[in-house]
Amino acid sequence: MAWITPEEFYSKIKSQGLNSVVLITGEEPYLIRQCLEQIESQYVNPDMKDFNFTVYFSGEAEMDQVRDNVETLPTFAPLRIVFLKEAHELSDHDWEVLEPVLQNPVTSTLFVITALRIDKRKKYFKSLNETATCVEFKKLYDNQIPSWIQYICHLEGLQISETANHLIHKMVGSHLLEIESEILKLKDYISPRNRIEAEDVTQVVSKAREESVFQWTEAVASKDRIKAFELLASLLDQGQSEVGIVILMARHVRLLLKIKKGQELGYSGPRLAQYVQVPPYFMSHYLKQASLWSVSGLEKALLTLNETDKALKTSPISAPLWLENMVLKMTPAQI
Repeated sequence: MAWITPEEFYSKIKSQGLNSVVLITGEEPYLIRQCLEQIESQYVNPDMKDFNFTVYFSGEAEMDQVRDNVETLPTFAPLRIVFLKEAHELSDHDWEVLEPVLQNPVTSTLFVITALRIDKRKKYFKSLNETATCVEFKKLYDNQIPSWIQYICHLEGLQISETANHLIHKMVGSHLLEIESEILKLKDYISPRNRIEAEDVTQVVSKAREESVFQWTEAVASKDRIKAFELLASLLDQGQSEVGIVILMARHVRLLLKIKKGQELGYSGPRLAQYVQVPPYFMSHYLKQASLWSVSGLEKALLTLNETDKALKTSPISAPLWLENMVLKMTPAQI
């Protein structure tokens, strides 16, 4: 079974056309959760849920038990549904235990496996690739996030202003679960209103997020090394993801680069704000920072961020050291 697109996958869910084994991968838990909810809605009979629907977490379940459940006939229903979440935590031995039901799927069971990532070099992947319906929800591009913020608001019966949307993106980042969490807080805060304004976001979204996103990225973009180091230490103390920190900074640098390129095209004022896709309310801050950089300087900064991202994921050296090195490269010492 070839890998299919998310759109094709949702179509198969609606038509109940999934193979007996399903593999869902991707690094955005919100998209995986949403997908599982759709599968449950389409395939699980609420009246027989206690008998024919089981959810396992890879770090807690015994794979012998999971396989036995997959091989068990459904009770008074045509199909048993088994979810195995977070399969990236499984050992090679765990996969060996599951191998029989991967190579020869049980047609009376829908066996759904989710994982943040999958090792395509392993033997088990060959079985999945041949027998399963496979889909990957790839990392969202930065310019897709505002639409998702609007979508999540729509699901909650809310409207949101353009400025408030941008503020949530800026202050929370690109992780949809965190965005959803903040939108739910905002929903409670603005009730009985149903439209989120910028002032609401400023009041509700935590000061810690504001500091980690606004102040730190702006300190680096303004080439204020001392302040950048101080805020980096605070951000790490808060337990922020090191990779997430790099992602936030890369988004900020790309925005400044787009401003520079827009200026090269002769854009200014509202036209430049429209080109950059930033509310005019925020442009003065970005223009001031962009004036401190050349296009080549911003492009070098993106290379530094890319190198740091790779190092954080592969190097045995302490993550804070890589981040400090990144700040050193991006903020020349003041003389």
